[in-house]
Amino acid sequence: MYSNEEMIVVAKMYYEMNLTQKEIAEKLSYSRPTISRIIDAAFKSGIIDVKINYTLNSVQELANKIKEKYKLKKVFVLPVYVDEVPLIQNDIGKAVAGYLYEICESHSILGVSWGTSMSYVIPHLKEKKLPFMKIVQLNGGIAKSNFSTGSGALLEKFSEAFSADHYLLPVPSIVDTSDIADSIMKDSSIEQVLNLGKKSNIAVFGIGNVSFESVLYKGGYFKGDSYETLMNQKAVGDICSRYFSLEGEIVDKDLNKRTIGLELDELRNKEFSIALAAGKAKARSVKGALNGGYVNVLFIDEELAKEIV
Repeated sequence: MYSNEEMIVVAKMYYEMNLTQKEIAEKLSYSRPTISRIIDAAFKSGIIDVKINYTLNSVQELANKIKEKYKLKKVFVLPVYVDEVPLIQNDIGKAVAGYLYEICESHSILGVSWGTSMSYVIPHLKEKKLPFMKIVQLNGGIAKSNFSTGSGALLEKFSEAFSADHYLLPVPSIVDTSDIADSIMKDSSIEQVLNLGKKSNIAVFGIGNVSFESVLYKGGYFKGDSYETLMNQKAVGDICSRYFSLEGEIVDKDLNKRTIGLELDELRNKEFSIALAAGKAKARSVKGALNGGYVNVLFIDEELAKEIV
């Protein structure tokens, strides 16, 4: 509708010269509504790209209450400026990326899970060259449907940010039988990645809740009414595709035996076991994870923190 040249001229006058839309309209002999439409078109075409810069400070009173109650190493509670989950997830992702930049060192082994929450960390990763560092996938990420988990691409982005080697776990997260899981885990290359995940001193992962919006459900891992059965067994959340109750205990031991990846017990031994979650809907999921002792560093938003407290 508008040429590239028109959009660039208007954008530069508006953002670099700080002219009002009325002043631009007078200079270019356009109507003010036309200038407004040109600016909107420039946004949509990518000519204008606005970045909002702000410092993320923890809501300390809430953070201290949760830290003390669950004996955690660190709790970061993000303020909620706009109560929209994607915006909150973006702030949490930014805070987690900054923390990883601080704690990752030359000989660190960083274990990474995948999922919606983790995808918000990626855009905020800062370059830190640690060529001797290793980055490993903690749980299988191949879906059983057309739904893409994005696990491979996520791991590659971490690898690029830290200039470090990465180790994929190119298998489904959950398989049909425990015998299949055992056979896959005995493969030498898979076993190597699983052992590296156990050795990781840093683990970072999202806490999933049990709902039909779950990436595991959308990924086709559950057949028939098996997901409803999991709900009836009082599962409240998952970490690395392993489901737990509000008390933090594994739910459905058969399902757990069919899951390929880090065991939840291993998270208790990590120097940094970093969890992130956003939104009040995940209150029971986060409580279950904390009751299980699977987390020692927690990044959440203030509305979720209030529900937990």
